[in-house]
Amino acid sequence: EEDEEEEEEEEEEEKEEEEEEKEEEEEEKEEEEEGPEGSPAVETPSDPPAKPVVPGVLYLSFLPPGFGPRQARALLRPHGELGRVFLQPRGGSVRRRRQRPGGSPSAAFAEGWVEFRDKRAAKRAAKILHGAPMAPRPRSPFRHHCWSIKYLPGFRWPHLSERLSYERQVRAQRLRAEVAQAKREGGFYARRAAQKDPPKTSGDPSAPAPTWGFTQRPTEEEIWGRKARPP
Repeated sequence: EEDEEEEEEEEEEEKEEEEEEKEEEEEEKEEEEEGPEGSPAVETPSDPPAKPVVPGVLYLSFLPPGFGPRQARALLRPHGELGRVFLQPRGGSVRRRRQRPGGSPSAAFAEGWVEFRDKRAAKRAAKILHGAPMAPRPRSPFRHHCWSIKYLPGFRWPHLSERLSYERQVRAQRLRAEVAQAKREGGFYARRAAQKDPPKTSGDPSAPAPTWGFTQRPTEEEIWGRKARPP
């Protein structure tokens, strides 16, 4: 009987020890959740996903003679990573008038668009460069010209492609209309000329058709031939 009592006491002691260990573990967990000095637990949020980089487009309203895509990239590259560059050529008549002897007709552009990979860099470049000299070097041909730059909010490169496609269609339609009008005018004058009465002749059908005489200025050979004749 004494042995049984001792075994029961040992079992009770083991149960109490296990309960104490469980209570200690629970207290440790609560302390870890509460944080230091009993402050409430703060859940550390996971890092937010990185925002996608949105490109931005700058509009160049003025381009000096000789300024092309290569010059645009060279002068704007220090302000951010560039994407696509498009410069609108001038009209044919304006281009011929502004072209210097021996110059390249492809170097005359009226306006342009430059795409930056990040729109924040595009905004910063427009704010810094607008109204500033194009080239800081004293020997640059663009040192006397200033930037005329504007950031286009909400403007994307596909918008420019759509606009250029629409302008090409309008230009082709206008050209077709002009060609059709010229053909109509030419046909009208041809019909009017055919409807005119033929020159009047005498009643004799065998009579020759009337002729008209014209006085022509002497040629250079005739003039020199007269001078070479003796008086």
